[in-house]
Amino acid sequence: MDAFHKQTTLPDLHVEPYRLPLPKQIGPYKIDRLLKKGGMSVVFLGVHPETAEPIVVKILPPKYCKNKEMVQRFIKEAEIIGMAQHPNIVRLYGQGEWEKGLYIAMEFIQGISLRQFIQQKSLSSQRALEIILQVAYALSHLHTHGVIHRDLKPENILMTESGNIKVIDFGIAHVQDPVKEERITQKKRMMGTPIYMSPEQKENPSSASYPSDIYSLGIIAYELTLGRLSHGVIHLDLLPKRLRQIIEKALKSDPKDRYQDIVDFITDISEYMRTGSEEQKEDAVLEIIQSTRKILLPNQAPKWPQLEIGIAIQEETSLNGLYID
Repeated sequence: MDAFHKQTTLPDLHVEPYRLPLPKQIGPYKIDRLLKKGGMSVVFLGVHPETAEPIVVKILPPKYCKNKEMVQRFIKEAEIIGMAQHPNIVRLYGQGEWEKGLYIAMEFIQGISLRQFIQQKSLSSQRALEIILQVAYALSHLHTHGVIHRDLKPENILMTESGNIKVIDFGIAHVQDPVKEERITQKKRMMGTPIYMSPEQKENPSSASYPSDIYSLGIIAYELTLGRLSHGVIHLDLLPKRLRQIIEKALKSDPKDRYQDIVDFITDISEYMRTGSEEQKEDAVLEIIQSTRKILLPNQAPKWPQLEIGIAIQEETSLNGLYID
């Protein structure tokens, strides 16, 4: 974490050509530049008129403003973010209409995605568990308000410069309301990221429930613990025994066999952190051995510079009279 300020900020930041002229203002927010142009939204960097702090302004492209389903989802995303006031969830500043459609103004989070962090850094077991808990707290808050995220993955979890976690992207999240959801999702199609989706969500997006989010968190917890992305391949035998039991329960194929409440998952992780010190000590020792091995046995042979050897002998009597420099 010492060199965190040297890392690239803004996860997945890439400026793409924007065919329409860059708007000077959207709602009350002055626009600075384009941040990201996705398939169903465009994201700008803006400035808050009262605090002069940077914010993110997300718009629904004009071509989608006549699509009733897209408009409903965009409005619902803003409503969900506004409902979820929590330190581990991105904050909503405002929403509304502007001359070219709809916009959502959100908190600008300076940091990197958890996906980038896993790829660039190795985490201690303790730190990995702390991150898992922060994401679980965010899910607990969402589930308390009846919200299912449905697209929980490392790309949608940001780590700030201070090390805090923020859950973002509620584009396909929904509130537990079967009637309303059936009306909005008229077609049965893939919604989410397959690697992190539960089996029932892959089968039918509208069947996603709280245990579906817990399944996604189970995959993320597995990746954080191992310090590498799974790419859909899970080997639970690589995990410490007691932690393996927790992750295994979160990843049960049948949602009825999974954790039904994220609070139970939080309880088990917290208990493991409190009493699983011996396993964590073993992990710490293993990490030290592995890091030492990398130093002593590098992948590439060292290039030795030309050596100059000289011998110096001290005149007075000494047990250590010979020095080689």
